[in-house]
Amino acid sequence: MRGALFLLMSLVALSLGGSLYELLIKEQIKNIPLEKAIVVGEGDRKLITVINPDCPHCRAEWKKLRAHLEKLRIYVFLFPFHSWGEENVLKSHYIACSEDKLKALDDVLLGKLDGKVPKVDKCPLVEEHLKVVRKLGVDSVPYNIIPDKNKIIEGFSANLLKELGVE
Repeated sequence: MRGALFLLMSLVALSLGGSLYELLIKEQIKNIPLEKAIVVGEGDRKLITVINPDCPHCRAEWKKLRAHLEKLRIYVFLFPFHSWGEENVLKSHYIACSEDKLKALDDVLLGKLDGKVPKVDKCPLVEEHLKVVRKLGVDSVPYNIIPDKNKIIEGFSANLLKELGVE
């Protein structure tokens, strides 16, 4: 029965002009509450990204993406790992509740606050981000979604800028 259902769904997807995978991604993207994201950049090329403040691959991607904010609009969702300690969680709250989110992202992702995170109150936005992360089924970072291509890139990608059309 499962095989027949999958075949039927695949045929419907093909008749609509795409693969079943692309249609599933498109549906997933449509349900992401972008109004809850931290939005940086003024460009027309969109990227939805899930990051952890201390993830070395997230930091490496940020350095590359940061140079192209005039071409990109990045929707950031924070995914602190409690198992990485209190500082990791505090960095997420610092970013989420900062008035200048771009500066806060830079401070954290460029390592300026490593070992010296200011004490901050819990920010409800972090819990909202965690709900989105759970709904997406994300379990590792960086996790990037390119909505215009209905594409998900799990983990670090040296070709991310090329995929976004900015390099």
